[in-house]
Amino acid sequence: MNLPERARVVVVGGGVIGTSVAYHLAKAGVTDVLLLERDRLTAGTTWHAAGLIVTFGSLSETSTRLRQYTRDLYASLEAETGLSTGLRQCGFIEVAADPGRLEEYRRVAAFNRHLGVDVHEISPAEVGKLFPLARTDDLLAGFYVAEDGRANPVDVTMSLAKGARLRGVTILEGVPVTGTLRRGDTVTGVRTPFGDVEAEVVVNCAGMWARQLGEEAGVSVPLQAAEHYYLITEPIDGVSSDMPVLEDPGSYGYFREEGGGLLVGLFEGAAAPWSVERVPDGFAFGTLPPRLGPDDALPEQGHAPDPGHRGGRGADLLLRPRELHARPGPGLR
Repeated sequence: MNLPERARVVVVGGGVIGTSVAYHLAKAGVTDVLLLERDRLTAGTTWHAAGLIVTFGSLSETSTRLRQYTRDLYASLEAETGLSTGLRQCGFIEVAADPGRLEEYRRVAAFNRHLGVDVHEISPAEVGKLFPLARTDDLLAGFYVAEDGRANPVDVTMSLAKGARLRGVTILEGVPVTGTLRRGDTVTGVRTPFGDVEAEVVVNCAGMWARQLGEEAGVSVPLQAAEHYYLITEPIDGVSSDMPVLEDPGSYGYFREEGGGLLVGLFEGAAAPWSVERVPDGFAFGTLPPRLGPDDALPEQGHAPDPGHRGGRGADLLLRPRELHARPGPGLR
């Protein structure tokens, strides 16, 4: 292992966030960057992320500008790196089924239009035309952005990583960071099984493991892995990759095409924390065994049908960890 003894910046974690940090540092002219990934790039939670690319929905100008920038970056990154991000601008629909949510989305839409998001309020009938599998009889409206859609998180990560490497960043896989070097209340580098690396700046992009790495350095990182269900169905007639993403927070779900069928993501109102004491070091590309029994119900109000209910094994129910964030606390510099 040819591990450098020093780098100006060490980025810990090779998911989409870590590779993005490395890419943007290099793009800004900071090229003495070392990214260390404990397993392989995308390990943890990036590899199974839904990949929704959505500019609509925030009342924060900063958040909206970041969403717009991200969508534009993913659209242009292939020309720079030669690697596609899998971006498909198939459209995005957010639906409202009650007056309160309709009023909220109209306010959000007005603010987003002010910032340049091309969002249109559409009727339930128009929702049905764009997403024929959707149930629309109890909807009041939808909010549609034609240029939004989805990307492939693995492809995005690999393209960002290549862009970072092309600018001089060093990326090493199979190098876990086991601790930090400190001088007083300042982090001065990282420890690995292959030796120590001194750094002016250490960026914690360790995902599910970020809290553990922070604790080792005396930093409180308010992040907890939680269980998150999603389903992937068998191919369904009439489903194509050009169908928009449909999201219905009021019914705790989002729906998009996946392999000719549907990927159905389920929002948990009270998510179950996973591995509270410590996320296993070797958990890289795994899923969790579903805890739903045959008599347990999924959310009942979804605005898409149960595509697996056709006899036989119609859908795979998968359980994976995701990261829940809270407000940051005090810690080291």
